[in-house]
Amino acid sequence: MRTEQTLWKEDTGWSAIHPESINGQANLVFAFGGIDVIKKDQVFSELQKRYPKAHVVLASTAGEIHGNMVFDDSISVTACQFEHTPIRIHKLSVKDYPNSFSCGEAIREELASEDLNHILIFSDGISVNGDELVRGVNQNLPEGVIVTGGLAADAGRFTRTYVGADSPPEPDQIVAIGFYGTSLKVNHGSQGGWDVFGPVRKVTKSEANVLYELDGESALEIYKRYLGARASELPGSALLFPLCILGENSNSQLVRTILSIDENEGSMKFAGNIPNGANVQFMMANFDRLVDGAAQAAEMSIADNQPDLVMMISCVGRKIVLDQRVEEEVESVCSVFDNRPAFTGFYSNGEISPLMNTVGCSLHNQTMTITTYQEG
Repeated sequence: MRTEQTLWKEDTGWSAIHPESINGQANLVFAFGGIDVIKKDQVFSELQKRYPKAHVVLASTAGEIHGNMVFDDSISVTACQFEHTPIRIHKLSVKDYPNSFSCGEAIREELASEDLNHILIFSDGISVNGDELVRGVNQNLPEGVIVTGGLAADAGRFTRTYVGADSPPEPDQIVAIGFYGTSLKVNHGSQGGWDVFGPVRKVTKSEANVLYELDGESALEIYKRYLGARASELPGSALLFPLCILGENSNSQLVRTILSIDENEGSMKFAGNIPNGANVQFMMANFDRLVDGAAQAAEMSIADNQPDLVMMISCVGRKIVLDQRVEEEVESVCSVFDNRPAFTGFYSNGEISPLMNTVGCSLHNQTMTITTYQEG
């Protein structure tokens, strides 16, 4: 597996590529970009011209990870040449299916094969219920197939996101990439670093990913009390206090963040399901633990050999909280790998990765998730 990377910024244009370019041999290109630039038609056409034999996959972000740095309003491009790994792309529109679970089922059915190794998913980050999407993918998925990916973002606006494959990106799209054969070694890791605080509360009214009540009281009003003066900045300010769904043990805890609120209904829409009867707790940021969590995710994904490519998908909430320190979590990941592989990724509205010590994928929020690729 060979890679090359380039970065577009408005003030400098495209960065130079090493003379030993693989552009004629690349068969898969990742392009992660700011919401206002990635959707421009000329972006896709330029990438298609540069990489004529490659599938070009695009997603909007809340920040682009390129090497050990984080950019905004840029386009981070990573071109890959898989020499021994067949690849299939499946793109679908959310509007063509009755629900997110059906979208997940369609992905699994389309990509299913005896030699399926890995599925990488980039999904619309507003119209899709990430929990239901991964539940559909997991249904009857062959044992041992690792599923990772993320929900596209729009710089924390929570209004519209863009995803595309082999055409300019559009809203309401999901792209899934199937990798086949035994040559590709895929590993994963996922960690948070948030601290729980306050009382344990019970979800007393919810429907799928829409939360109404905690302990019989309006969940929205409870959030507003915690946010104080920043309540007027909802839903974005709720990223400061994500909700932790408590499981029977620490390995099964899931974190959820808000996508939108409905003042009339007093409801809050999350990126994933909030089950009725679940016990939950609020969480708050611990800067050092967030950075340490990113490094732990990297350590979880370490294999016997150095990977060729490391893909980081972290949450927009982490970026907002870390602010000027956001590059510290990316640098902590890169240092685990001695800065040797190509590093790419983005800040998302949700992360898709298995829980620790499992294969079946789950939707995460407020985590750093890592997928590593090494072709041998």
